[in-house]
Amino acid sequence: MLLKEGDKLIVAHRRLFEKDEVRFFVGQVDAYQEGVVKVTGCSYVRDIMRGRMIEKAEKRTKVLSLSSGTLLVYQIPQTVVLDELKFMDEEGRLSLTDGKEFNMNLSEHTHGGRA
Repeated sequence: MLLKEGDKLIVAHRRLFEKDEVRFFVGQVDAYQEGVVKVTGCSYVRDIMRGRMIEKAEKRTKVLSLSSGTLLVYQIPQTVVLDELKFMDEEGRLSLTDGKEFNMNLSEHTHGGRA
């Protein structure tokens, strides 16, 4: 089985048009079967006026098709506490961190990547 109950994921909704806003979902797998995952967690959207990520107030459960082509899905370590994750935007580089050991660059541009 590719994913199992309790796995932790970051889901990025692929931007289909130039003016689409960045959207993320961070959560924990409730169930997985044949390319469809049920995940409970929090949604995040970019506040255009302030340029930061805002967590939607309530937790939600989503059923997502991993084969849709519109999602980028990243599995994060089991040791990460989801409630401690925060989005950071430094000099145009968006990352997700727990302020300890976990740090993931979520930028759409290289910003210092390897060539």
